[in-house]
Amino acid sequence: MPVPRARLVGRAPELGALEAALADVRSGGSRTLVIAGEAGIGKTRLLDELTSRADDAHVIVGQCADEGSGPLPYAALVGLLGGVVRTMGPEAVVAAAGPSAGALSALAPQLVAPAPDAGADRVPEVLTDLLAGLAGERPVVVVIEDLHWSDDVTRAVALRLARTTPPGLLLLLTYRSDDVSRGHPLRVVLAELDRARLTTRLELTRLGETEVHEMAQDLLDVGLDAEQLADLADRSEGVPFYVEELIGFLGTDLPDSLRDILLLRYWNLSREARSLCRVVAAAGPRVWYDVLDDVLADASTGPGQRAPQTGAEAEETVREAVEAQVLVVTEVGYAFRHALVQEAVYAELLPGERHRLHAAYARALERALVRRAHSVAKLSRIADHWWRAGMPDKALAAAVEGHRTAAAGAASSTAVALGERALELWQQVREPEAVAGLPHHELLRSVAEVLRGSTRSARALAVAHEAIAEWPEDDPAGLVGMLSDAALIAGHAGSDEGPELIERALALVEPGRDDVVRGQLLMLRARRAMLGGRPREAIEAATAAHDAARAIGDAEVVSVTLNLRGVSRVQLGDTGGFAEIDAGREAAGDTWHGLSRYYVNGSDARLVVGDWGRAAEIAQEGIGAARRHGSSDSTRLMIEGNLAEAQIGRGDWAEAAAWYERTIPPIHDSVYSAYLSERRIWLMMWRGEVEQAQAEARRRVPTWERFGRLEEQIRSRTSVTLAELALLRDEPAEALERMSVVVASDRPCMPAYDLQQLGVAAQAIARLRAAGQDVDDAPYRAALAACAHWPTFPLWSALFEAELGTGPWTTVADLPGPGPVHLRPYALYREGARLLDVADRAGARAALGSAVVEAEKIGAGLVVRQAQGLIDRAGLVEGAAGTPPSGAGTDALTARERQVLALVAEGLTNGQIAERLFISAKTASVHVSAILRKLGVATRTEAALRASR
Repeated sequence: MPVPRARLVGRAPELGALEAALADVRSGGSRTLVIAGEAGIGKTRLLDELTSRADDAHVIVGQCADEGSGPLPYAALVGLLGGVVRTMGPEAVVAAAGPSAGALSALAPQLVAPAPDAGADRVPEVLTDLLAGLAGERPVVVVIEDLHWSDDVTRAVALRLARTTPPGLLLLLTYRSDDVSRGHPLRVVLAELDRARLTTRLELTRLGETEVHEMAQDLLDVGLDAEQLADLADRSEGVPFYVEELIGFLGTDLPDSLRDILLLRYWNLSREARSLCRVVAAAGPRVWYDVLDDVLADASTGPGQRAPQTGAEAEETVREAVEAQVLVVTEVGYAFRHALVQEAVYAELLPGERHRLHAAYARALERALVRRAHSVAKLSRIADHWWRAGMPDKALAAAVEGHRTAAAGAASSTAVALGERALELWQQVREPEAVAGLPHHELLRSVAEVLRGSTRSARALAVAHEAIAEWPEDDPAGLVGMLSDAALIAGHAGSDEGPELIERALALVEPGRDDVVRGQLLMLRARRAMLGGRPREAIEAATAAHDAARAIGDAEVVSVTLNLRGVSRVQLGDTGGFAEIDAGREAAGDTWHGLSRYYVNGSDARLVVGDWGRAAEIAQEGIGAARRHGSSDSTRLMIEGNLAEAQIGRGDWAEAAAWYERTIPPIHDSVYSAYLSERRIWLMMWRGEVEQAQAEARRRVPTWERFGRLEEQIRSRTSVTLAELALLRDEPAEALERMSVVVASDRPCMPAYDLQQLGVAAQAIARLRAAGQDVDDAPYRAALAACAHWPTFPLWSALFEAELGTGPWTTVADLPGPGPVHLRPYALYREGARLLDVADRAGARAALGSAVVEAEKIGAGLVVRQAQGLIDRAGLVEGAAGTPPSGAGTDALTARERQVLALVAEGLTNGQIAERLFISAKTASVHVSAILRKLGVATRTEAALRASR
């Protein structure tokens, strides 16, 4: 019985929102919408209605899938890439991907041949770039369905697309709200999107009784009486899919349960067709034609199945299921009309039947590997079928193979799931080591590494300890390697046991016996000391490692130890360390380990002396090298993060903010999230989004504190950001408490970190003194004097004195040389405030007007708000430096300011403007202040009148 299709009922507001978003995209905008609702509620139906009206756009669709025990890796991404290939052609896709095309082999090995250094972890970047390129030609609608079944790479693509959303692209994401529990990983992505105000959320609810009646009348040629309509509304519970299923069976004995409703069409099939549907259901949501043929021909599926074994008979049976619309035909195979039906039919399988079918599918897919290229998805499905077939030996072997392939293919969630399953199956197999092809402790080591790579560092450390405990005594070299891995994992997990693990490993390696391993361990010791803020200890360890490496000709260790020693010297204020960092670059040759340390640490070392240009050059070079070498995502992020910091330092704040917004991934708490989130929040604060920065900082404090115990850079930077936020809350005592570490007696002088802390400490001291407290600044002055040799000392010492009122703010504003660009408008604002205090209104007007102008150039909304607030409160608007005279036209406004002005003229508040334009309320406030200043008016009403002219 064909399934009738009703007009879309009860979804006018949601369809209107989607059409408005599509109109925005057609006009050159970009939008992201998330459509949520329970199974069968009509998410796909709603999107079909929209895409049917998007003839002028490319529609690219990917659908996530569940293989029964977890997400099918890359399922949606394969669909998205297939859509891009159909639109552009295979050659054009490979050409557009350029040097990164190899990453696509993880999704389509038939498009790009797999290679060991394909860099599959760059799939999100490459795929989003391809979609962005399409959007540059004509509007693109990207649909990712069923994110509740997504793997980590798919979620990364969705988040990256939402963050970057190029002009001309509409991103539509769907998920089953009833399948996303509190601990579901998708919740992290959704929360990140909500916090960043990147999406519009549409929640589809059940239809009311009137809407069910309307849908029924639309589906039937004859009317229904009131009793039938009431029965339909009651049994369907307002779920559109159930309404469609029930309509064809009105007047018969209808089942009471929703699950049985799903099987109405199935039970009306012949016995052979039902048997065929059960075979298809065991495959999952869809099955390839040839794989189904192999399964039907498998002798083990015969007993009890009554599945047709001849071609003509099989075709007629399939036709029956398709015409009844239990199954649908796809380009490559068969699928159930709705995942709910597949789940219900699968539940009909008897245990023995289920085991036989899964074993047949595993064998069929293994044969398919001969015909097709290997892929993570195929190996994962094979492992899953053997597991569900109840054959632990074959399941273990397949899980280990799939785990290794997924780890190499950057499918970390699949690698973790299969690795954990292999560990679970180990005790169920008689000779597991022979079956798996490796001992248990080696499997633990591999699982710990993929857990670390997926940023599940705490779990990784626990598994690493299991491996250490099991490691055989007759393999000390292997144990040393495991201890080294565990030390690295400990640092990522925020545990302080890394040094102890390194020392334990060193005790197993005698000098002169294995200097290669010893040099690497000493290098790890130096790294931990350098990161921990113990530069002298780091120099000593790096020197020992360097000497050992030179003796045996280990160029990689020589390179890294030169780098570590140079960075440690820079930490101590010795600028001669830069030469050693550069020497490390030369020693690295073309080895990525040495090069990566240079690009990360070399660019960072230039940042701390204010050499923004050179830092950016090194980082840019490093980003290109990372792509060529197939670098891990974490290393590339750190290099790109240093480039963003250089952009902050030289005033390219919009570009830096855009990078943070599109790049910070929804990862578990880790050392990477600590570094990147701190800079993002600092920038958010200075751009004027203070309330959002305060909230984000409160959420991140536990992570910052955990990793701050291990790494000095994290400790000092997060302390500065938290102290500045405390000052904005008018809590100078807390700010000074956070800065007091800079005068601790057991801490070495480190100008790279100390000078900024001393500047904030001086402001906190001045604020406390203004409140009547007697605070001794002598320890802070002593700490400042110890940094006198550092290149940025003149600027920070001038700031220190100006904050305490013992030096002029004009020196800070006018001092040439290295220093963060935001300090000049900040100093002009503070000078304007000082002049206002001494009743020099003309001088204050000039200084404050200049502060606003220069702050606006870089996007320092905090300074704009502070300076403009003083201008407004003191009545200094007319003739302020940098402001147009009263009566200036709207031509002086930017395009965004004209948008805001139009909404002001409509009478909207800042909060309403923010909601309409998908910006923060503080950003809206900054725009309104800029409009008032540029138009030379004092109130929103005057601005609205000016707009009407």
